[in-house]
Amino acid sequence: MSRIKGTETTSAVYEETVYGVAPDPANGFLLHKTAFTLQKVQPRVQDETILSNRSRSEPMLDNVDVSGALNQNMSAQSLGVLLKHLMGVVNTTGSDPYTHVFTVGQLPVGLMFENDYGSKITGSGRVVRYHGCKIASANFSFPVSGPVTASFNIIGADAAPASAALDETLTDLGHKAFSSFNASLTEGGDAFGRATSIELTIDNELDTDGYVIGGQGKRNSLDEGFVTISGTLNAQFANADLMNKALSDTESSLAITVSRGTGAGSAGNESIKFELNQIKYEPTTPPIDGPAGLSISLNFFAYAKASDLGMVITLKNAVATV
Repeated sequence: MSRIKGTETTSAVYEETVYGVAPDPANGFLLHKTAFTLQKVQPRVQDETILSNRSRSEPMLDNVDVSGALNQNMSAQSLGVLLKHLMGVVNTTGSDPYTHVFTVGQLPVGLMFENDYGSKITGSGRVVRYHGCKIASANFSFPVSGPVTASFNIIGADAAPASAALDETLTDLGHKAFSSFNASLTEGGDAFGRATSIELTIDNELDTDGYVIGGQGKRNSLDEGFVTISGTLNAQFANADLMNKALSDTESSLAITVSRGTGAGSAGNESIKFELNQIKYEPTTPPIDGPAGLSISLNFFAYAKASDLGMVITLKNAVATV
């Protein structure tokens, strides 16, 4: 028998209403992925008791670690629930098209992820469910060509096998990846046309030490800390403006929009905008690394100030689900 192939698998995500408890099957939808590395690892601890014949006693199970990454080519259709569990707060207005505005706040209860390995496996083990999951961080990559990508780093409480999917008729919200071909950028409020790539990271600083005595090695909680928003702007070095902002510790801002069609949100016209209202660059200068055109690479951090939020994500699509 041939081994299981990635093309034979189906992945799903469900919203939990009680942390670590199996959710309502109606609260799930199909996940689109380029890779999904979530897995359970539970090491064993050796017993150091000295026996006369040098043999070992039976090893003990240690704490469970559920972790991994969901990698996607970013799409407007199925991104909403993941963004809500990354940012914490969503405000939805409109009705086909919808506008979903995500801001930083307390994270929702949690998620359950499910991998179905396909019909080659019968009985227990065809499906693995990962309970009590939260999005620890996410990385968004905006290249000069090709798809915009998202990687959601996930941490969870436990995993268990099953013989069938929780929902055999899983909702598919659709998938049409965004391309950097239809992207725009403003820096400091002005159009900026020299960027060659942007990397953006949102980190929820989850407390992963939520183990308790008698908890069977499972995380009892995954509490969020600060949200840290950072990234790197790579750009052609055509003048000293960006460098001088960095060297003089000047506040700036970034807004990155990718869209399809008009970007207004109807089917075929979706968009997503990442607004970083206040950023500061790490001071740096561009190296002279060859005879051709020079580039500058600037690390930045976003932050909140008074009533101004550190970051806002606006998703416009034809999907009510978030």
